[in-house]
Amino acid sequence: MAREWQTFVRKYEDLKIGKTQLFIKDLTPGPDKYNTKHVKAEIARSRDELHGADVLWLRGESGLRSEQPYYIRIIEELPPYVPGHAYEDVFAALERAQKEWNR
Repeated sequence: MAREWQTFVRKYEDLKIGKTQLFIKDLTPGPDKYNTKHVKAEIARSRDELHGADVLWLRGESGLRSEQPYYIRIIEELPPYVPGHAYEDVFAALERAQKEWNR
């Protein structure tokens, strides 16, 4: 059974298609619903591009959900944090972590 996840972005177009690092929240019914994970994942706009993928919903800063889902295949679960400073913008911290991963 495919799982459903959601992630937050400032703007929908900010989501990187392909391999990326992000925080996702589990929307699948059950005891793990609403748990958050920090993952390396592959993202696609179509299920045909990413066979066996789970559904990924995007929410913008205002909380509005995208009309169409994206698709995600988790490559690796990471520690539940990114290095940063208290009250730092999480998107900036994730961007730095992404650059480190790409090295």
